[in-house]
Amino acid sequence: MGGSARLHARRARTAPAPPRDIEAPAVPDVTGLVLLDADAAVSCPVRTHNRFDPAVPDPGPGAAGQDGRPADEPTAARRATEAFRGRVLDALAAMPRAVDLRGLEHDWPGRFQATARAVAAGRRVIIGPALPPDAAGGRIGEPDALVLGEPAAGGGHGYDPVLVVRHQVLEPASSARDQRAGSLARGLRLVRVRGTAVRPSREHDLLRLAHHRRVLESAGWAGGGAAYGGLIGTDRIGYERGVATVRRSPRRQAPPNRQLVLVWADLEAKRLRAEARTAGRGWRAHSALERYDHEFGFRRRIAVEAAARTPSPRVRPIVTAECQGCPWWSCCRPQLADDDLSLCIDKARPSAREIGLLRAMGVWTVGDLAGRDVDELLAALTPQVARPDETARRVRLAARRARMLRDGRTVERTTSGPLRLPPPGYAIDLDIETSADDTVYLWGFLVDDPDEPAGPRYVPFARFAELDRTGERELAREALCWLDERLAAHPGARVYHYSDYEVIHIRRIARTSDDPLLTGFARSRCRSNFSDLFGVVRANFFGVHGLGLKCIAHDGAGFSWRDGQAGGLNSQSWFDEAVHADEPERRRAAARRVLEYNEDDVRATRALRAWLRALE
Repeated sequence: MGGSARLHARRARTAPAPPRDIEAPAVPDVTGLVLLDADAAVSCPVRTHNRFDPAVPDPGPGAAGQDGRPADEPTAARRATEAFRGRVLDALAAMPRAVDLRGLEHDWPGRFQATARAVAAGRRVIIGPALPPDAAGGRIGEPDALVLGEPAAGGGHGYDPVLVVRHQVLEPASSARDQRAGSLARGLRLVRVRGTAVRPSREHDLLRLAHHRRVLESAGWAGGGAAYGGLIGTDRIGYERGVATVRRSPRRQAPPNRQLVLVWADLEAKRLRAEARTAGRGWRAHSALERYDHEFGFRRRIAVEAAARTPSPRVRPIVTAECQGCPWWSCCRPQLADDDLSLCIDKARPSAREIGLLRAMGVWTVGDLAGRDVDELLAALTPQVARPDETARRVRLAARRARMLRDGRTVERTTSGPLRLPPPGYAIDLDIETSADDTVYLWGFLVDDPDEPAGPRYVPFARFAELDRTGERELAREALCWLDERLAAHPGARVYHYSDYEVIHIRRIARTSDDPLLTGFARSRCRSNFSDLFGVVRANFFGVHGLGLKCIAHDGAGFSWRDGQAGGLNSQSWFDEAVHADEPERRRAAARRVLEYNEDDVRATRALRAWLRALE
């Protein structure tokens, strides 16, 4: 690895300019081939089957996932991811001897030929490449970038694949362990990040890198020696006396390029756990390449059989988080019983493998699980999984929820006696909304004055614009100054919120501000006047669908939101539309939708308060 990283830097200084007369290769004919991309090995196998089975209707554009939203609709999170990817790739494209092929995004033949010329010329960084299809392996690959590495095993230039991901990829490790990386601020020069390692939980990223590695190997373009792949995530790297360390990320906003690194992951290191029935511990450690070969091989067999219309498909639908935004949901849903276990248990849901094992034991529905002895099930189940304690916890929780659903209950009290709540009186319910990068753009208050005949009054403070930290602080100061005046005028008043989300953001904003009002508010008011209702609910209730505000206020207090798609992630998309939509009316409608959703959230908090008091 060290040699490969050093070679990257050395070639950037000494490699000759690319020749102009490199002949473009012929564009390969892929007609009739079954080719899978890098997402296949990490996505639902039923999705692969549906895609290649000619008898399954194509869902077409606008097809909705389980969440009811069009699967191809650009969400706020997707926009933020693409913006981050674009910024990072711009930085790579600005480096010496880089070539940027993103302008050929919709011209695959032209991009493939340009990639081949760039590889033949030994360009240091290739942005947006199109790799030669691996007909024998059934693969096609388009990583975010290629970085020049060790010479290829068969001669010529060798490359390592790179992906840009909008999340952290490093975790703490032994203080004596260094993770090799390339600093974006230093032209990808090798740095050692102290006391860190690539997170095994980023298995999806590692398997996607392994896919591109296999495609490069098939083309003869893979760097020789050990197999490496690069990940550029949102880890914040700082430097002290020449030593790089990971710094705490105070928010989801991606750090500036000077703090980013290209982390080189060893795709042959055995750091991933996989279930193994023949292993004494129920699992074995595999490398990313080994894990990828198994998962991809399984899905390729599915694709080939589906394309040939082989009877009895290998897989049947199991509801996972992926279904939320999957365009094939309308094809899978009719195959599931209304009381299917994976469909009805949506909180701490057993994994797809666990559901499959339960089905093999005759447990398909909530009724099946509710009527079975859980200890007997776990005795047969846990020897077949990688993390038996986690499996046991999920299955026991699922069984408890199954029994509640069988008995027609969604929320149950777990304690007895009076609930510990502040005395009734003047109250303000608080809920904030944040954009995809965790910037607070809306502070919503519901003023509940017992002496006000008109009833509770909604008071929002909002900025429907992309706020920087200064703008966020200015809005927070306006909102909290108003709140502070209300609290000063009503001694003993309480501010109710659900979870510590609001308090965390108040303290974060105050910590980065020299404003005495914000720092004083965070230090005193948050301690003396704020009450978190989630703590009361968590200590006294259990819910089939969890204890989120949407669930407990609806199932317990009987409150309903006006918008059928109310939710935090959806509100981020509405905010994005309120800021960026082309038509003014669409922007105004999206802003109204956000405000109504926020108002319903604070009214739900008030309804929850009333319900809890009625139980005292």
